[in-house]
Amino acid sequence: MTKSFIFGLDSSIRNSAISETETLYKATGQNSGNLAFHFAIENMIQLDMPSTGWATSKENLAKISGTAVLPCANQVGSHANYGWLANKVNELQGSVIALGLGAQSGTSGTIPEVPQGTLDWINAITEKSSGDSANIGVRGEFTYKVLQHYGVSEKVEILGCPTLFINPDKDLGQKIEEKMKTFPQRVAVPGGHQKWAHLSRIEQCLASIVSETHGSYIGQSPFEMFQLTRSEVELLSPEAFTECKKYLMPYVTDKTFIDWCNRYGNLFFDIPAWMEHYRKFDFVVGPRIHGVILGLQTGIPSLCIVHDSRTLELCQTLKVPYVMAGDIIKGVSLAELWEKTNFNAEEFEENRTILAGKFCRFFENNNIKYSSFMDEMAGR
Repeated sequence: MTKSFIFGLDSSIRNSAISETETLYKATGQNSGNLAFHFAIENMIQLDMPSTGWATSKENLAKISGTAVLPCANQVGSHANYGWLANKVNELQGSVIALGLGAQSGTSGTIPEVPQGTLDWINAITEKSSGDSANIGVRGEFTYKVLQHYGVSEKVEILGCPTLFINPDKDLGQKIEEKMKTFPQRVAVPGGHQKWAHLSRIEQCLASIVSETHGSYIGQSPFEMFQLTRSEVELLSPEAFTECKKYLMPYVTDKTFIDWCNRYGNLFFDIPAWMEHYRKFDFVVGPRIHGVILGLQTGIPSLCIVHDSRTLELCQTLKVPYVMAGDIIKGVSLAELWEKTNFNAEEFEENRTILAGKFCRFFENNNIKYSSFMDEMAGR
């Protein structure tokens, strides 16, 4: 087995309380949900070296040997060009594996336009395989279909997301199902994006549920949501303040909105702290897939509000309960969301066992040392 290291972010940001919000935003890769799959991968793999960031110079990359483990997100789509990262991958001295790569499109399943630079990046990863086996793990069938369409699926396997295995408890599904017998009293919401104007009525309903249940509204992205949930709502530009207020609480005074943000807003830079916070609640619901998955991994009934291909694909691959945003676009109550949370413990755990086995074989084929709990979860 070869030595390995994370080629990406640190999963926990030290001294976050005394750091500037802009610094923290950059350190999370512009979405605190990114920390979730970095944390999961750090647990799954026996790493030999500290994380190495994408900004590392060519000279310093040349000094690092071993397999680079590349945590990925929804990077396949028209929204971004990763040609620059292809150059970085080519500068790595050892082999490379990528985990959690996803495509982004609408819920209709339309193949997105993918820049040539991104395809070059995927090809660069493929060429860094340690052998003939797949070295790119993707989120689900849609991403595989997109890569196949562009002719870059040669060394790709559907694995889902590493966050499914943060909690190794083999009875996790049963514990979640047991909690489904009691209607929730306190609700946590991993909040959306103020630019998602078409989802504003849903977000307003979620904000009301937070108020009614003395819950929690958790920011993930973009920068304005960092400010809003970090008690810096008054630092928002006048335009951003108006946009966020219109998205969340258009019918209250500015002071009421500020007070609500300061009371219920939360932002996390450490996954165990995020999950510990969730223990105070008995339902997690929102449009952020990793915020929802962390709820399930904490053992709490959770529901994802699906609004694009990336959320739909992961929900289907990981057996995460979900509701289509289009079905509740005019508004929704807590009772209706709870009723739509169709969680099947047996199906959830059977799927986890299958995917754990796939991850184990993927790691073995790529000469990666992995944690023993993965074998236990796979029933090996």
